[in-house]
Amino acid sequence: MDVRVLLLGLASTSACATQVGDPDDPDDEVLVGTCDETTLRSTLDALPHVGAVAEVACGEGVVGSARCFTLDFEQPIQHAQSDGDKLVQKLFLTHRSCDAPTLVIDSGYEQDYFYDDELSILFQPNTLGIEHRFQGASTPTLDRWDWSALTIDNGAADLHEIVRAFRTHYDGRFVSSGASKGGITATYHAHLYPDDLDGSIPYVAPASRARIDTTYQTRMQQLLPAPCATAVRDVQKAALTTRRSFVTARIVELGGSELDLELAVSRFDWGFWQYYGTPYCSYVPPTSATDDEFWQFFYGFAGFGDPAPAGELGEYSNGALFYEWLTEHGFAHQIQAEVDALLTQPSARESMEASFRAGFPSVSLPAYDGSFTQLTRTWVRDDAENLLLIYGNFDPWTGGAMDAPTRPSSGRYFVPTGTHAAQIGMLSGAEYQAAVETASRLFGRDPVVRPEKRSAGAERAFADRLNRRDFAIGRSLRR
Repeated sequence: MDVRVLLLGLASTSACATQVGDPDDPDDEVLVGTCDETTLRSTLDALPHVGAVAEVACGEGVVGSARCFTLDFEQPIQHAQSDGDKLVQKLFLTHRSCDAPTLVIDSGYEQDYFYDDELSILFQPNTLGIEHRFQGASTPTLDRWDWSALTIDNGAADLHEIVRAFRTHYDGRFVSSGASKGGITATYHAHLYPDDLDGSIPYVAPASRARIDTTYQTRMQQLLPAPCATAVRDVQKAALTTRRSFVTARIVELGGSELDLELAVSRFDWGFWQYYGTPYCSYVPPTSATDDEFWQFFYGFAGFGDPAPAGELGEYSNGALFYEWLTEHGFAHQIQAEVDALLTQPSARESMEASFRAGFPSVSLPAYDGSFTQLTRTWVRDDAENLLLIYGNFDPWTGGAMDAPTRPSSGRYFVPTGTHAAQIGMLSGAEYQAAVETASRLFGRDPVVRPEKRSAGAERAFADRLNRRDFAIGRSLRR
């Protein structure tokens, strides 16, 4: 059965009707959308696989008028065994209108709040945020924990089941997105289930080529702006040599250890270019800086601050990320060779695989299999329709960028000095116009409003939050 939605012009602002398939074909399934502004809560309650529904305040992350709902969505732990054990996946719906398009975003990690991304603001869709399986509140109980369920297939099937359910609710276009790990998850879903969507717009989505892919470091060496990149590297080397005693003492005062110093230094340049980039090059202290000036910069950009995950389930959720990266997704080699040579703590130099095996010694870790990622790379280049890829040119993860799609309905753009926060709005001239035109075609509407640029303080706060998250995840299995 072709599951693409036929837009039949039946939408109204008060109620929506969707037909999927051919109504004249007795063997084809017909789905009628149930969205009604006057009975929205009850119609959400009635969706397939939806459990608890709660209408809550949207919070400061949502722009403009909307109604926000949290929903529990039941998923098989193994989609190939639909009658087996289940997990409950947490969904965050920002509802704007029954006749609006719908944006589907897999977070890639945990999610515990509502937010509007660039596309939500530009096109004012209904936005369905999805917490990734085995993350946050979307975990099975430990007695039902199944490491082998952490596959690309199951992650894509989660999105497929959610889209199928919400296609019975909303009759507008469905576009997927996501950033980073969420972006590659959106790409895998679009590859495996192309009829689910009217288009996909992944941001900064890396497709690694190996369990630990060294080509990321090669690209960083070749591309990053030399004066600033050299200065950042000098900070790393000084923290491990001439300023080591001073910096270690400050970290110990904060409750940390020498291992924390080396964990922070080993990924310092990666975090700087992933989250901050050229606007912060002027912050990098010269070699003549005082110890206090050096510490102010180092502490501000190292990612310290977040505690270890709470309890055994938090440890398992971080282990789930490691498992996904080690088995199918692949990861990046993040430690530069000059820095690696100065590390003395065994745990700081320990591979992700060794850390996982030490943390979960009874778990059978399969050999890395990157075959589907390679198939997806080929699909993106040769066959992907209605796919818009956005990358930041100075983002280290762009070393895993997929090739430019050749189909005319798709495109790929690099923000020239962009980080992991690259946006369509950061493009300029013809590239900006072309990207917006593609996105508008996918959503079936022109932009409602161009997002205002966030203040420098808000941008920095957001970058710091993600940097602290990454440090906490990396540290969790290396203590």
